[in-house]
Amino acid sequence: MADVIMKHSKAIIALWLVVLVCALPFGIKSGDVLEYDMNNMSGSSTEASDGQAIIDEHFSNSIDLSEILVISYSSSEELAAAQAIFVEFQNLMDDKYGAKTTVSNYGTYSKGDPNVEGILMIAIANNEGESWDIAHETDNIRDLVKEAKSNASAAYPEAAGLTTYVTGNDAITYDTENSSMEDVSKVDPLSILLIFVLLGLFFYAVVTAVVPPAVVGMAYGIALAAVYAIGCLMGVYYITQTLILVSMLGAGCDYAIFIITRYRDERKKGLSHEDALKTAIMWGGEAVFTSGISVIIGFAALALCDFAMVRTMGIILAIGIAIALVAALTFIPSLLNLVKDKIFWPSNIESYKRVEDKVQNGGKLGVHGHLSKGSKRYFAWLSRNTHKHSKLIAIALVVLCIPGLYIFAESEDSADMISVMPDSESVDGLDLIMTQTDGGTIMPTYIVLEMNESIATVGSLPYGGMSIPYVIWNEHGLDPATMTGAVPAVMKMTKDIDAKYEIVGSISGLNSWQIMYMTVESALGTTDPSTINQVLYGQMPSAVKGYVGMILAIASGQHDLTHIDPTAFDAPWNSYVVSELTVANIIDGILNVGTGILSDDGQYVSVMVITTDKPMSADTMDFLAELRSDLHDGDESYDSVYSSIWSASYVAGSSASIDDMSKDIEDQFSMIRIVVAILLIVLLFFILGSYLTPIRSIITILLSVFLTVALTHVVFEGLMDTPVLFLIPIVLFVVLLGLGMDYEIFMTTKIRENKIKGMNNDEAIDNAIKEAGPVISLCALLMGGTFLTLVLANSSMLKELGFALGMGILIDGLLMVGYVSPALMHLMGDWSWKGPGFLTRRHGLNPDGSNMAVPAACGAAPADAERIGGEMPVRAVPATPEEVAKYKQECYSEVAVRQDRIAALNAEVKTLTDNKRIGRLDEEGEKELEAKRSELKAEKESLREFQRKSREDLRSGKGQ
Repeated sequence: MADVIMKHSKAIIALWLVVLVCALPFGIKSGDVLEYDMNNMSGSSTEASDGQAIIDEHFSNSIDLSEILVISYSSSEELAAAQAIFVEFQNLMDDKYGAKTTVSNYGTYSKGDPNVEGILMIAIANNEGESWDIAHETDNIRDLVKEAKSNASAAYPEAAGLTTYVTGNDAITYDTENSSMEDVSKVDPLSILLIFVLLGLFFYAVVTAVVPPAVVGMAYGIALAAVYAIGCLMGVYYITQTLILVSMLGAGCDYAIFIITRYRDERKKGLSHEDALKTAIMWGGEAVFTSGISVIIGFAALALCDFAMVRTMGIILAIGIAIALVAALTFIPSLLNLVKDKIFWPSNIESYKRVEDKVQNGGKLGVHGHLSKGSKRYFAWLSRNTHKHSKLIAIALVVLCIPGLYIFAESEDSADMISVMPDSESVDGLDLIMTQTDGGTIMPTYIVLEMNESIATVGSLPYGGMSIPYVIWNEHGLDPATMTGAVPAVMKMTKDIDAKYEIVGSISGLNSWQIMYMTVESALGTTDPSTINQVLYGQMPSAVKGYVGMILAIASGQHDLTHIDPTAFDAPWNSYVVSELTVANIIDGILNVGTGILSDDGQYVSVMVITTDKPMSADTMDFLAELRSDLHDGDESYDSVYSSIWSASYVAGSSASIDDMSKDIEDQFSMIRIVVAILLIVLLFFILGSYLTPIRSIITILLSVFLTVALTHVVFEGLMDTPVLFLIPIVLFVVLLGLGMDYEIFMTTKIRENKIKGMNNDEAIDNAIKEAGPVISLCALLMGGTFLTLVLANSSMLKELGFALGMGILIDGLLMVGYVSPALMHLMGDWSWKGPGFLTRRHGLNPDGSNMAVPAACGAAPADAERIGGEMPVRAVPATPEEVAKYKQECYSEVAVRQDRIAALNAEVKTLTDNKRIGRLDEEGEKELEAKRSELKAEKESLREFQRKSREDLRSGKGQ
């Protein structure tokens, strides 16, 4: 790979730029395919989705609350002004949108006297369905509200001061979209600035600070094209676009920095540009590739979830990381090959060496020198103490994890999507509705009943430009003689539910004017229609009261319908209004079909339940669980008792959808967690060739997850009184298991590299902490910092995700990898590297974890010894412990140099052999191939001779 990159650097960079240019036109349109309503992102067949599908298909008159104008008033005068605003607004909407919308009075609502204080709710229905996006008309509608207030204030001065909100599902979608764009405009620049500052301080270079985020930006532009393509097929939840950016910035910059740092370190050791770049690609590239694959596995596991929101999030995040990984492995080395040490401008390799020399030998230090000195001191201290106090660190970890695990196990995650919505006019309007009405008014729960057969004939009656529905019950719906059938059965069920649950504010099921009329007649002990009708009229909800009064007035012979007299409603339930339609037929149509309770074909019933508590609260979710049990479970359930009337029942609505989603996602993630853990263990097993190290790595990351979830609950629930969304622990587990594994792999592969080069286990760990520790800490700060910038977002969901992911990365990268993992590996010793021989020998280790190169190191010639024809020079083996220790370190260096030389020769021989196979090698090339093969053979024989001589020295007791 190194040879290909170094030979074709310009072509690789040009190819990336071409791909970027081709992807940008699609990436720019990625925002057009984003979804802002989680209910549209289910993608899985659940009870709630099946019930909602029935409502969408069979109920044409279901109440549309996608946009609602809410007007708050605090006096009868202000109520009159609010009514005037409604009239003006209705006229303005008709002028602007015509038949596209219907504006209707949804009624006044109040926790007290609605004539004194409360809210007037005005429903804005979208008559065009999905063919017209009313959500993006929200700003225009709000402008019309302001104009309506101004017009109404001429006759009602109070109108100008009334508080109004445009809310509803579509308005919330629109405000969420705008809030998301504002979040991106705040978060992105801050993330990039943080990366630039940290890289600038670490490398003390301007170019190096710019290159990684710039390369990731190029990869992000390409990834947005993938967002657009996937969004065209299945939709993408809006937070995904923000998460993919911060994920790619964090991970992509980590990968780029690791390779650049390795190149710089090899140059500082004196290697040529070519050798340093090859070493960086060979050793750094392996660590980066392994890390990237682990992250991709973590994200891709989300695609196993049935729910589209989580599935597309996983697919896109995996694609984004894959693009960033390939960019780091190809574009960054190609750029290094072309610009060489200029990538560190205004610093250079010589200036780095001078700084290190001053740090070691004394001298005047600048900013970079002080930072370098502080870093070296800290990681030298860390290497000593993780070794010295490894048992204490392990005990401290257990003590720290006990309360964390307790909080993790005992805390309850929330499905309350409303509580995590970004602050906006629509959310303020929603809060106002919930303070003046029952909490579930705007997002009711529905009990959808599938009847065994149609229970009524449904029709419509044209009157005064309106279409008034009517219902004629058949014997399956209502048998007047026996008062049996679907209507009384559903009325009985709704009455039982209303009586059983305090949380039920109101419940609207099937209604029969005849049954209600006869019930009141019996209760009052009178047959006077005027008295009975007046009582019934007073019980009607405000949304239908006007229509019911109009029918009663017509049946009673009142001609002036602008001044209806309720005291003169003298028509009994069976009086004919027109043709063969009675009062009961038409009012039943208004109460059942007009409000979306009875389907157009009479085959389905939708019972609307409005809870006193807000939708998706813990109490509402508990109620849903009990309601489902009442409907479905056991011989006493409603489904069993009324099996002769309906064949199936469904609990639907926004709360039910989120409840189903949270439970199903949690159930699916029980499997996904296991799959991710097993895949990562298998990956690390083959990469590292160890039995225990992959398991130890997974355990430390899992502990990071538990601690982070506990901390998130403490901060958001305990300090900010904001419930932690159910998605947070789920996403955190998968993401942190992938991204957090980066630092485990960076550290572990460096330790293994040291082992391969001849160091014993403890020396390998200490050296890795000193050399890889600074760059790992930098990467953790970069990625953790980019996620933490999300706490500045308006959306509590993004705040929680950003906090959890950011703190999780910092805990894992700084605490677990910095302290815990090295301490545990000190305690495990060579057990960290025990594995099957076919894997360990590939890396120069014995199956028991001991180093195959150690015998060679004990007797090999030091790096500065004279080499003659591949034979070992004669050198006295030191006898004192101090001399032995120094001698061993010199031998380690020699072994490392020889192994690097063998690896480089192997790569050159492979390239020449490939060229020969395809006929691209001339006579000179043939000679060069033979020479390289001979040189490679000599190097290997020389290394084997080192090993043989070392074994002899060990057996004879030399160097011990």
